[in-house]
Amino acid sequence: MRVNKKWLVIIALLAAIPASGCGFITKLRARDALNRGVKAFVDQKYDEAAKLFEESIRLDPQFSVARSYLATTYASQFVPGSPDETSINMAHKAIATFESILETEPGNINSMLSIASLYYQLKESDKSKEWCRKIQSIDPKNPESLYRIAVIDYDDSVSKTGLQGENVEFLTNEDKEHTLIDVDEGLKVIDQALSIRPDYFDAMEYQNLLWREKAKFEKDKVKRADLIRQADLVAQKALAMRLKAQEEEAKKPKKMAPGK
Repeated sequence: MRVNKKWLVIIALLAAIPASGCGFITKLRARDALNRGVKAFVDQKYDEAAKLFEESIRLDPQFSVARSYLATTYASQFVPGSPDETSINMAHKAIATFESILETEPGNINSMLSIASLYYQLKESDKSKEWCRKIQSIDPKNPESLYRIAVIDYDDSVSKTGLQGENVEFLTNEDKEHTLIDVDEGLKVIDQALSIRPDYFDAMEYQNLLWREKAKFEKDKVKRADLIRQADLVAQKALAMRLKAQEEEAKKPKKMAPGK
């Protein structure tokens, strides 16, 4: 029986589809798993979402979006301050997943900021600050990493001095020296952050707090009063900026929910 050459060509093309189209179909399956995972995540079905994101990564190991969602799913199950081992384990799984993204995308700032944030919430300040400095080595103009360093410096300082400075007189000279180094570093990085983002009112609020920390160590009453005055002024400025930002946000048209 004679076979039409046209059909021979079609049969050959069909035979080639599994080999050439397999990768494409696998990627489609990976994206389908991602989409179903996102829906489960939105519905707060975190275990289901994690399994779907893991399936998406298995199908397409280079699919960094799926890794980001998986890391976020783990992080969403972490409760800062909770002693529960499951919660702490979720934080470490999130960190490990964000780190896996950095293996192929070493300049992924969002992943690095997420790792710094998780370490901060785990009360591992040194590691958090280390990641902030890694960000600075890649992106010196990143104001959030500078701000985070200042927050850590303030936390370290106030934990030693006390909210009202009641512990300062009991600190050793060495403790005082190290604490002032932290305070000065915090003020320095806040200045850098504000030079990049002048309307960064969160940073201003910590500038206010750090000046008050510095004032706790100042024995000269005039100098101490000047530091507190600077703190008051920047606190007022930060509050005004925050209120303005809230007013502007309130003026924006609201998006209607689906079906309305």
